[in-house]
Amino acid sequence: MISQDSIEALKARLDIVDVVGSYIELKKAGGNFKAPCPFHDEKSPSFVVSPQKQIFHCFGCLPPYQKVITPQGYKAIEDIKVGDTLFAANGLPTVVTKRVKHPSEFDILAFKTSLSANSSCFTQNHDMLLIKREEAIAKLPYLRVEKNRPLKFYGRIKERTRRYDLQIVRSFASEVVCGDYFLYPIDRELRDDDTLDVSSLWEKKDFGPDVTKIERIKLDEDFMWLAGFYVAEGSTYRGGIKFSLSAHEEEYAKRVVTIIQKLFAQEAKLFLRESRKNSLEVTVSSTNLEYIFKNLFGTGAENKHYPHWFNYLSVSLREALLTGLMDGDGCYSRRTYDTVSEILANQMIDLALSLKKIPTCRVAEAHVDKNGVKHKKSYTIYFKQRESIEGFFEFIDGVEYFLTKVKEIENIGHESIVHDITVQDASHTFLTNYFAVGNCGAGGDAVKFVMEYEKLNYPEALEKLAQTYNFTLTYTDNKHNKPRTKVIEKLNEWYQSLLSRNHTAMSYLRERGIYESSIEKFGIGYAPASHETLNFIKREQFPIKEAIDVGVVGYEPSRNQTYARFIERITFPIYSANGTVVGFGGRTITGHQAKYVNSPETPLFNKSRLLYAYNIAKQALYKKQEIIITEGYLDVIMLHQAGFDNAVATLGTALTQEHLPLLRKGTPRVIMAYDGDKAGRAAALKASKLLSASGFNGGVVVFEGGLDPADMVKEGRVEELGSMFRDAKPFIEFVLDEILSLYNLRDPKAKESCMQEGVAYLKTLSPILQEEYKTYLASRLGGLGVSPSLIRLNSNQRDMQNTPLAQNNRHRDMWELSLIKTILEHPEFINHILDVLDPSLLQFHSREFSLALAGKKDAPELMEILVDESIVVHKNENDLNAELIAFLIKHYERELKKINMSGDISFEEKIFYIRKYRDIITQLKRGELVGL
Repeated sequence: MISQDSIEALKARLDIVDVVGSYIELKKAGGNFKAPCPFHDEKSPSFVVSPQKQIFHCFGCLPPYQKVITPQGYKAIEDIKVGDTLFAANGLPTVVTKRVKHPSEFDILAFKTSLSANSSCFTQNHDMLLIKREEAIAKLPYLRVEKNRPLKFYGRIKERTRRYDLQIVRSFASEVVCGDYFLYPIDRELRDDDTLDVSSLWEKKDFGPDVTKIERIKLDEDFMWLAGFYVAEGSTYRGGIKFSLSAHEEEYAKRVVTIIQKLFAQEAKLFLRESRKNSLEVTVSSTNLEYIFKNLFGTGAENKHYPHWFNYLSVSLREALLTGLMDGDGCYSRRTYDTVSEILANQMIDLALSLKKIPTCRVAEAHVDKNGVKHKKSYTIYFKQRESIEGFFEFIDGVEYFLTKVKEIENIGHESIVHDITVQDASHTFLTNYFAVGNCGAGGDAVKFVMEYEKLNYPEALEKLAQTYNFTLTYTDNKHNKPRTKVIEKLNEWYQSLLSRNHTAMSYLRERGIYESSIEKFGIGYAPASHETLNFIKREQFPIKEAIDVGVVGYEPSRNQTYARFIERITFPIYSANGTVVGFGGRTITGHQAKYVNSPETPLFNKSRLLYAYNIAKQALYKKQEIIITEGYLDVIMLHQAGFDNAVATLGTALTQEHLPLLRKGTPRVIMAYDGDKAGRAAALKASKLLSASGFNGGVVVFEGGLDPADMVKEGRVEELGSMFRDAKPFIEFVLDEILSLYNLRDPKAKESCMQEGVAYLKTLSPILQEEYKTYLASRLGGLGVSPSLIRLNSNQRDMQNTPLAQNNRHRDMWELSLIKTILEHPEFINHILDVLDPSLLQFHSREFSLALAGKKDAPELMEILVDESIVVHKNENDLNAELIAFLIKHYERELKKINMSGDISFEEKIFYIRKYRDIITQLKRGELVGL
């Protein structure tokens, strides 16, 4: 590990303007620097670097008056402070960690949705969360466009089906269009309060009647109904509270009297005024209640509201609250509620949604009618009977949302000062008045910027910066505590300078179709004769021992002679993920027997963990969520020239399990692009087995007829290439088809062997995929006299007549076996593993795992594992941690799905576990191992 003192010393040396400016062009703006955000595709500058605070931030902002939801109710963004609690897009509480305000360079867009005719306002570059209209129509079968008819909602279809793979999109406000859907979370963390503390709402005086002060109120259905009814019909007067009803509402009046007596031991009286024969009043003379109700529910019709956290109580209490409101000012026949309080209208929208009702709010502006009567601005809540294309409920990633349709978008001009906040929740989202939004969430110091931009973890970013600024890091383990060598870097620069002077090398590159810009982009060079390289190293005063250690010079002990590793070859520098040159690949141009050679294995260079051009492609693969893996350097370079800038290559070796941690970064779709010869197909088969068994999504493209990607780009067949990559054959189908091609299926014995090999492969997959592809395998064999019923994935020993065959078909989970072999060879890791992994989580090799923990290396099962060279050992803690994190993320994601689908536990318990598992997954995705 890097020592903390060393980290602090490095940070003290860094200047954030210098660091960020080395990646993007910054422009001075007052005391700060600005640029278009490198983490968004934007044309206007919303990215700010502060030299004074040594931080960067991407601002997507709100005008000062825009409301956000807090547990205390609706607050303007300008009134939010650090430490305040808001709600994230998943409906759970999150804390504000930063807030800023600054001049805006963007106009304000006002959005109206099917939830309310009131607007929600954001700058044009604000980060919005939405389901695109096209996505909804494509993924939801109950939204249909038939012939020339308009889009329709089919409720009966929705009732029959449950879950769909909807994807939440993050877009700038300026990219949202009418017909898209914003999201309002229905899930919420419920409160279990059973009493309401009102002791501070009234201070009893020493004079006046001797009455008992009300300290607490029981939160039951009676009080919640009374609260709703008071908000609708109640008010205070000096020394008491009253409810103003119509004469025909005597039943409600009697209920008020009963509840007042029960909860407060106070007498309520009914009055029928002679001057107003149609009116009925219920009054309670109590200064204590006057102050309690005034503080809880506001005064004046325009300020009526209730404590917002009432919307987070149990379902029965919320139902009682809504019933009280509707009994007071609602109209059941029209399913409406009228109020002149904007706060109350918004609270009722949230309350109704929490109860799975479908509200929409219409607004009548203040006006004077034809009789000269003045009317205040008013709000009417309509409760729809059913879901429609205007709004409906749906689950996305385990969270239930109400999808509200965008109805109107208006540019309302400029706001001089806008506000932004950052929340603790990893999603960087928060809930505004009518839907959830996000912001970039990008912000931090120079190290964080390099992590975000280069897609590096924390240690890699520190090492990258240390190398850039010629700083020597110190480590807590002594093996790292030596100055990092510059010999590879200097040699790479020298090789690059020699390329243009060698006409043979340049002619070869031009003949292959490589541009000058690609030569510069990939740092292609030329290695001369051995003695010239050795002389350069000596001239630069690098120790030969250092050059040998990093693999650029070899040593022949029998002759006590040194030699350059790369002689008369075009060189392709190979970089680690953090952009450090760690070795070379070389292509001969003088007819050497070995066409390509790579650097030897060194502490810096491990070809089983590296991918050529990953340092260049990583930005694109994160953006496209796809990586193309080829077999050669020239394939990669030509693909980049054609726009496939997410292409990389293995280094003269097949894809290995040690490549997987690198491929898991960003969870991209993996496309393997291999030659169609026998060796290429064998490598594609091995890689497909490895990737499919490890849970990767993607497929294989095989190039037939002696062509490769570089040839196709040179011939101008770029569109054809793109189509091939889009239509790549899924890994599992490719493996099964390759297995089928290896056997003469007209021979019954060969057909049996083929089926057994196919079944053995399927058993390396998840149970769901096993069942899905069992049918696929059966269909391929079915036409040859094999019934699908013979494809058995869960056969026991008695079903198998051939015992050795049963043993051969026993599922071998390579991840679990690697963990067991690691314990056997590195018992010092046992406590570390058991801190985060319960043995019961192993699905296939729990017995072998228990034997390994007990140290029984002489057990036959463990001896078999120890001698199996195909089982990889995790040699250091970093590799082990990466594998454990990947395994645990999948485990907890499965647990989260189980909880969401479970009907056997209470709602409160379900919310508890959902929150728990989401927190664990978030920590794991940040690279933090979570203890049991």
